[in-house]
Amino acid sequence: MKKETVKIKTLTDNNRMSTQELLQLISSKIAEGYTDFDIEACGQHNIGGSSWALNREEKLNFKITNPGQRAGAMALSGTRITIEGSAPADVGWLNSGAKIIVNGDCGDTAAHCAAGGKIFVSGRVGTRSGALMKHDPKYNPPEFWVLKNTGSFSFEFMGGGIAVVCGYDCEGLSSVLGNRSCVGMVGGCIYVRGPIANIADCVEIKELEENDIEFLKTGLKDFLQNIDKSDLYDELTLWNEWKKIAAEASSHKTNKMSVAEFRQKNWIKDGIFSDFINDDYVVYKIPAVNEGRVHIPHWTKTDCIKCNICVKNCPQKAIEVKDNSYNSINEKCIGCGICAAVCPKKCWTMSDNRKEIL
Repeated sequence: MKKETVKIKTLTDNNRMSTQELLQLISSKIAEGYTDFDIEACGQHNIGGSSWALNREEKLNFKITNPGQRAGAMALSGTRITIEGSAPADVGWLNSGAKIIVNGDCGDTAAHCAAGGKIFVSGRVGTRSGALMKHDPKYNPPEFWVLKNTGSFSFEFMGGGIAVVCGYDCEGLSSVLGNRSCVGMVGGCIYVRGPIANIADCVEIKELEENDIEFLKTGLKDFLQNIDKSDLYDELTLWNEWKKIAAEASSHKTNKMSVAEFRQKNWIKDGIFSDFINDDYVVYKIPAVNEGRVHIPHWTKTDCIKCNICVKNCPQKAIEVKDNSYNSINEKCIGCGICAAVCPKKCWTMSDNRKEIL
C-alpha cells in the first residue's frame, strides 16, 4: 500500500479525459498499491464504484469533484467516496457496502437499488431516489440519509433498508417526499421529519417508538458529523416532528379488486386495444404450458448417458423417464429450455412454437 494520494485532473488545455481512460488509470494505480484518490472530474461516469473488484485487501478512498452519473455504483464495503459539491443521477446505484458522502444535492434516482452501505446527502435528492432499495439479511441493511427533501416518486417499490429524510430548510413545502411517494413499497422503513402529503395508500404512517428514537439519536450524530453539520443535531432531534413510514401490514390490507374489475372500471374504457379487439378480460397464466409454450423441447436418444441432469434441474418436474426414453410432460412443461441448457450431450433441443397472428 502506498500512502501518497493520487491526484487526477481530467481536463487539461480543454482536452477531456474519457470515462474509460479515467477508470483505466484508476485501475492501474490501484494495481500499483495506491488507495487514496483526489479526482477533479469532468462528468465521467462510475467513478469509485467500478474499482471495488480491483482491491480486496486495502480500503479505497475517493475525493471527487464534478462527477458524472453513477458515482459509487456497485461499490463494496471498504470504499469511502466523498463528493464535493452536487452530483447528477444514480449516486450510489446498487451500492453494496460503501460509504458515500455528497456535500451538495443529488440528481434523480440517488440510492436506486441500494443493497448495502450508507449514503449521506447534505442537500436534496431528485425524483425516484431510494427506489427499489433492498436488504440481504446476511449483511446490515442499506442506509440512505438526506438532510433536506426528495423529489416525487421517491422510494418506489422499496423492499428493504432504512431511509431518513430530515426535512431541514424545507419551509413552505407541502411534502418533503414530493408527490406519490412510496408507490409499491413492500419493506424497509422511512423516517421523515416534516410534512407528508400525496403518499401511496400501501403504507402506514406511524409515531416513533423508543427503538426508532434510539436509532435516530445515534445515526443522526454520525450523519451530521460526516456532512459537517453537527450544529443541527439539537434542531433535528425534536421527536414529535418525526414520523415513521412502513409498508402496510398484510392484516390491514383491504380486499383488492380483480384485474378484470380494474381494467373495466379504472382503465381506459373497453381497454387500450378496443379499436382492434374485444377484450374478454381473462387473465391467463404465465408462462403457458401445452400449445401456449413459446418453445417446445425434443429429446433424442443419440449420445444420451442417462445422467438425469435434465430431470434434476427441470423447475416444473416436467420430464418423465420411461422405457429408457425421456419425454416432456406437456401439461407441466413451460418451454423454459433448461433441459437443453444443462444436457452435457445436447440430447435436448428446443423448437420455436410461435405462430403468426393473422
